[in-house]
Amino acid sequence: MNYKLAGSVAVAVTLALGIAACSSSSSSPGTKGSAAPTGKPLTIVTTELSPMTDNFNPFASTGTGYLTHAVDLYDMPLFVFNTQNPAQKPVPELGTSYSWSSDGRTLTVTTRTGVKWSDGKPFSAADVAFTFNLLKKYPALNLPATPLPTSAAAPSANTVVLTFAQPEVANDYLILQTQIVPQHIWASVSNPVTFTDPNPVGTGPYVLGKFSPQGYTMTLNPDYYAKGSVRVPEVDFPAYTSNANLLIPVAQGTIDWGGISIPGVEQNYLSKSTNNVTWTASAPYFTDNNVVGLWFNTTKAPLNDPKVRQAISYGINREQLSVDGESSNEPPESTSSGMLLPADQSFLPANLANDLPPTGDPAKVASILHGDGYAKVGGFWEKNGQKITFSVMDPVSYSDYYLDSQLIAKQLSKLGFNVSVEGEPGPNGPNVWTANLNDGNFTAAIHWGAQGLTPYAYYDNWMDYRLSAPDGKTANADYGRFNDPAAQAALNEYAGATSAAAENAAITKLANIMSTQVPVAPLLLGASWAEFSTRDYTGWPSSSNAYMDPGPNIPEILYTVQQLKPVSS
Repeated sequence: MNYKLAGSVAVAVTLALGIAACSSSSSSPGTKGSAAPTGKPLTIVTTELSPMTDNFNPFASTGTGYLTHAVDLYDMPLFVFNTQNPAQKPVPELGTSYSWSSDGRTLTVTTRTGVKWSDGKPFSAADVAFTFNLLKKYPALNLPATPLPTSAAAPSANTVVLTFAQPEVANDYLILQTQIVPQHIWASVSNPVTFTDPNPVGTGPYVLGKFSPQGYTMTLNPDYYAKGSVRVPEVDFPAYTSNANLLIPVAQGTIDWGGISIPGVEQNYLSKSTNNVTWTASAPYFTDNNVVGLWFNTTKAPLNDPKVRQAISYGINREQLSVDGESSNEPPESTSSGMLLPADQSFLPANLANDLPPTGDPAKVASILHGDGYAKVGGFWEKNGQKITFSVMDPVSYSDYYLDSQLIAKQLSKLGFNVSVEGEPGPNGPNVWTANLNDGNFTAAIHWGAQGLTPYAYYDNWMDYRLSAPDGKTANADYGRFNDPAAQAALNEYAGATSAAAENAAITKLANIMSTQVPVAPLLLGASWAEFSTRDYTGWPSSSNAYMDPGPNIPEILYTVQQLKPVSS
């Protein structure tokens, strides 16, 4: 799901901000050894953020640790999943194996032995149970809208049992990637929501080193259970005041791992050094890991009318968004189902294949609106004296999204829609935008989609009203407040499915609801922005070694750093 900050956020010359088997286990991260780290500091930048604040609460959406995607480096999850290869077994971190009950309501996890917190205290399954109970008690901490158990208990030091109100096998991707915090620290915190955790105690390979508003460092945790396998002695997260300042240091290799959308990748990045690499050496250079969409607030007229939403979707020239807004790094979406293709090809209903013309379909727009009782009056679509009026809200600093918003407004205005762009200015624009989405204070907005192992993850993020809230209340997903009983039933069917046939049937229902109800108009196949410098480190993920999604995101950043080796070794 979307906390990736859900996945990499597409931002032209801007860094990314920033989700069923019945049992699973896999090998441990890295290779155990005794060699001391010999590499240079590894520099990572995931977003423009300056000044930084000493807030390392892993569950704080405005915290520095969360915004820079560093949280898993100190507060590890139970497992990490590879969305580039859904069939790959999850990588065990604090967990070593897990199993679901036959009814899909009880998840039992075996936790790793011999793990210590960075203050030397022993880690146990009780910390896992405590963390899930904490998230349940304080819903504002549940950033990725993870389904939470009705009860979480640790019957032994290395066993935790999570019991859910309904089948949640489909959500083990979210549940098992939850960051685990120490009970002996957090149990005494009076308000975990506002707790800044300036000196975080974790189980991960790194601890906070030096901090200043201009950046911070993370150094090797001497109590990390597998410290002998880590070859990166220090990770640095410098502060940058603007996105425009990031292209040069990324191209020069000053930043070892970046997540920016670079116009003219070949000319402006790859040609600058043979050490500069991307997922592939040719266009589109980046792999896809989400579906970018135009989210509608379905509670606000006229966007509460699914026919209006559908007409808007058919009026958009996605090819122009791809070429002009995203420098051809993000292909246009071709199906109104919103599926991530070709990864989801096996799920795609035949009737929804290639049903979104890349340059739009003005004739279909007119047909839909005429059938819905609209007529052109003075060049605008009207019904009962009301024009189809709305604004697209995005941060100005997300330069590609902001440009995409302007392109959509111009495209739709030519077709008779009254559309404006609402840009959130300044360095705090992304935070204001996020708050507005959470509270329903918008009519439309371009936003990335959730990540996951099947289309269920995207649909759950777009359509699960259990994760939403009325306007004015905080939603963890379904920011558009889409509330459809048929969609809810299909989501529940998938979550409780016990066969591939049942899963496919539920996905087909959801795909057709997405196509006809259009809670979100799918726009682009969202890139996992990732640029690597091989000057000092090797072992980066690539199309030929797709061991993990390549973006410096939560939680993939953890496993990727664990695989890196200095060029001198």
